[in-house]
Amino acid sequence: MTERNRLICPGGLPPVFRTKQRPPVTIICLTGCRHEFRICCRLSGARPPVPVERPAFLRNAVQRRGIPAMKSIGVILLSTSLALGAVPAWAEEASLSVPYLLGPQDKIMVRVHSLRRNTGEAYPWTPLNGEFSVGADGTVSMPILGRLTAAGGTTESLATDIGEALKETASLSETPSVAVEVLTYRPFFIMGAVQQPGKYEFEPGLTVLQAISIAQGFLRSADVAGIEREVISAQGQLRALGAEQIGLEAQLVRLGAEAEAAEELVFPADLTERSYDPRVVTAMREETQRFHANRDAVTTELTAIEDSKKLLEEELVSLDEKNKAMERQYELLSEQVRLSTELRDRGLTPATRQIDAENSRVSVQSIMLDVQLSKLRAQQSLSRASRDAVDVQARYRKTALDDLTETRALLEQNHEKTETARQLLQAASLRGQEALGVNPDLRPIFRLVRQTATGPKTSTVEETAALQPGDVLQVNFIEAPAPDTPPGQ
Repeated sequence: MTERNRLICPGGLPPVFRTKQRPPVTIICLTGCRHEFRICCRLSGARPPVPVERPAFLRNAVQRRGIPAMKSIGVILLSTSLALGAVPAWAEEASLSVPYLLGPQDKIMVRVHSLRRNTGEAYPWTPLNGEFSVGADGTVSMPILGRLTAAGGTTESLATDIGEALKETASLSETPSVAVEVLTYRPFFIMGAVQQPGKYEFEPGLTVLQAISIAQGFLRSADVAGIEREVISAQGQLRALGAEQIGLEAQLVRLGAEAEAAEELVFPADLTERSYDPRVVTAMREETQRFHANRDAVTTELTAIEDSKKLLEEELVSLDEKNKAMERQYELLSEQVRLSTELRDRGLTPATRQIDAENSRVSVQSIMLDVQLSKLRAQQSLSRASRDAVDVQARYRKTALDDLTETRALLEQNHEKTETARQLLQAASLRGQEALGVNPDLRPIFRLVRQTATGPKTSTVEETAALQPGDVLQVNFIEAPAPDTPPGQ
């Protein structure tokens, strides 16, 4: 780091912020602003500083206070951080060595060995060596030993518990050597006005500022374009869902009319009153066309069946007349057979005449049977046609009812999707307002949600506060308090 990129404060404050800009800059005290100088030096107990020349990047930042806020937010936030009470003790607090306490979702490595005194060799307990996870109930399930409580304790205490449990279970004379180390810490979460909110892996000694750095820093104006795309996408999705909803509502009316076998399609007032919307007009016109098309198809099919029934009925009438004629002819032939038989018995006529009359009567009787069979077939066809007419109407109604149920389900899904899209649009709009509303009069505030024995606790913390696994950090911007007027102004 070059000297021109450092601002020296005679108050002796340690560095409180490190940016990732190029070239790297460490700001110790914002020179050129009497108010910040007075605060810094008062905290350090030093006399007012001797002004030093400000680097070009800082002079430009101070001179640009009237331009859009997002371009000077980096310098202003640093100034606010110092003005709100950053003290030298922060570094000591952040570097305190606090033993890590295990908790659910932690992954640990366990190694267990026993030393054989007679040979001096280390005997590994293979089933107990390996990776284990701390469960949701705070325990670790291990072979031979069963479940051991891990949450709330350190790796050393867990190693001691494993050794004692193994000694007691295996009736050993000496406690085996156990080593426990954390492979993966349970994650922490960050949300709010940061570049990439979400879930991140925890590392011991993590502070609020480091967590914000992991999340790619505070929300910047570069994100406005992305937020704008989200807003446009959400608006387009809402429009598409709105058009789909109109179509489903019109379809629902048509299917209801078809299920009730209505003669005409009548739309309710909640649709007709929106006739100013071209989408509504188009949906009603299309559904009306479908209604008449479906009804015409059913009418055509029923008309064909009715025509077929009329033909069958006429056929039955013809068969009845033919059957009556055959019955009359059968009676005449039977009389002829009787007379021929009497004349043959008297010797007045040859036997062949009687035989011919008998054959003719048998032929007529066969024709009569064929006529009866034809009548039965025609009656069956007539019954089948009647059933077909009923089936057509039932099928038409069943299809309408099935489509009605499916349309209602789709309409319910549409409502849920619409509500979700509306919430996403609202969230994106709020994010956009936050991104566009950041200005030098705002300062970051950090709220921490931490799980305790009595439940989740929420507190406001400083940027140097240490995080713990499972913490949820929320970053927002609020209006900064008005600065004090320096003496002599």
